[in-house]
Amino acid sequence: MKFKYILLLCCAVAQLWAVGEAGAIFLLIAPGAGPAGTGEAQVAKADDVYASYYNPAGLGFLKGKEAAGMHVQWLPNLATDLYYEFLAYRHYIEGLGSVGGHIIFLNLGEQIGMDENANPTTNWSSFMAAAAGSFGTQLSETSSIGFNFKVFHQKLSDQVVAGEQGKGYSTDFGFDIGYLKKFKQSNSALKSKKKKKLNGLFDQLSEIYERQNKLNDQIAAIFESENNGYEEMEEQIYLLEDLEGLKSKLFKYDSMESFSELDDRLVSIVEGMDQLINSFDELSVEEIIPSTVENFEDSTIVILDKLLFELLEIESIRENFINETESEEIQDLDDKFNFGLSISNIGPKIDFIDFDQADPSPTNMRLGIFAQLYNDGFNKVNFLFDANKLLVTRYQMMDWDGDGFVGGYDEFGNWVSESDPLAAYNKDGKKEYDSKGYMDDPWYLAIATAWLDDWYFGGDIDHDGDRKIGGWSLDPDKDENGDGIPDNHDELNDERDESGIYGKCVNDEVCLEKGTGDNRSFTKELEEMVYNMGMEYWYTDAFALRAGYIYDFEGKIFNPTFGAGIRLLQYGFDFGYTAGETGHPRANTMFFSVNIKL
Repeated sequence: MKFKYILLLCCAVAQLWAVGEAGAIFLLIAPGAGPAGTGEAQVAKADDVYASYYNPAGLGFLKGKEAAGMHVQWLPNLATDLYYEFLAYRHYIEGLGSVGGHIIFLNLGEQIGMDENANPTTNWSSFMAAAAGSFGTQLSETSSIGFNFKVFHQKLSDQVVAGEQGKGYSTDFGFDIGYLKKFKQSNSALKSKKKKKLNGLFDQLSEIYERQNKLNDQIAAIFESENNGYEEMEEQIYLLEDLEGLKSKLFKYDSMESFSELDDRLVSIVEGMDQLINSFDELSVEEIIPSTVENFEDSTIVILDKLLFELLEIESIRENFINETESEEIQDLDDKFNFGLSISNIGPKIDFIDFDQADPSPTNMRLGIFAQLYNDGFNKVNFLFDANKLLVTRYQMMDWDGDGFVGGYDEFGNWVSESDPLAAYNKDGKKEYDSKGYMDDPWYLAIATAWLDDWYFGGDIDHDGDRKIGGWSLDPDKDENGDGIPDNHDELNDERDESGIYGKCVNDEVCLEKGTGDNRSFTKELEEMVYNMGMEYWYTDAFALRAGYIYDFEGKIFNPTFGAGIRLLQYGFDFGYTAGETGHPRANTMFFSVNIKL
């Protein structure tokens, strides 16, 4: 079976993450035009439905419902019929958290099957797809945790032709875990401002107390007079009714958008009370008209009862002020600095042929920070940074005990023969050889060993597969610069040299085998990481400009990114663009996505 785009697909995988040792690499293609604009840094922000992919813990802080979709022509410099689709949805459940999920579809285009004589046979379409269910919930006011469970299917072929093994497709599963922490920054100026405003509101409430008491005394004095009905006092009744309306607004604090709105309403109440007090002070006993006594008395008593009842609620309003102020401080400060952690694609190996030849699932750890650098209420500037590490450990054939060859012993440390294919162990009983030519750690070990294999665990590496370490030396006559170090055009001696430190690899390429364990360092681990960074500018949460950078040393990806976004009512539209060197498969890739808050 031959694939029209098999080299294309391998290229895509290599350019993405520089990891030929993992399967289902399509799961690492980052969705969303917004994240694409910020260099795909997102794990510590995770503030929309795309959190389902980047960090499901972000769903724990989100309310309401939201849907999103993205389309991108994948690797446009290499093919025209590759495209990537992403759909996501989330739904908040009171008291539980947010549930949702996402669907990924990568179309690989039309493939051409060939027989053993390289004659075309049948055509078919191949693809890779995944579906994930998500859940995120808050652990506290400033932290959350989230989980994904996913099933993914890869179809590379419809059938297997003569001489080939495998089934051409695979169906597998995995899960993700995520954590998000929002740190409260010390902001004494903001706290002081809120405290000052709150004290001012309390002063106004005290004034309302004082005026209410004076009104009570005035009206009580009128009722105690011999002639306690005034036609003119009907105007005062209207003033009392207006005051009742003003005070009722006070108890709608929950729907207020700012302290200033509340401040204006309190000022109106105080002014209304002052007007009423002045009106009562201007009354003259000589102007009494007895015919209105009953009406005035009944109406006034009713209104006073309501006002007195409202006064009893003032203390609860004081508590609302305090509680609301405290929560607003947390909300204002939470988004200043976030830390995020996500480990994705944890699961069993992926095989198309048999389990012995299976590839590890692309388990990936993503660490990130989000920092709000500036916010004046209209303009915001955010910084995002992610570091990715593939938690896959694949050991090449290694001489762990330094005896100069790979294997030779059984699992109990008994000598068998260095040439025996079953003698895969060293004298310490440690496995050095596998029929595949490499060994994988299971995911639960690789989470740790992926950080250690390149500097701590490493032995001498058998690059040429002859199960011997070294055995070849440089030909001094073909060492162009005479430095004794193999360069591009240097060659080995024609005859083996058992003391030599080099191996003869593909096309007689010179490869260092002896001493590779000693030469390993933690720098190699850092070089295998992918770094994503970006800046984001928002104007009034309505318009965004983005820029970022993707740095992947192993994958030779050094791509700047750009993007923009707009929010109209409940709709959001984003555009992202990945630049790069001419001919690079990721260069000139455009992303389009839409968000809808339902």
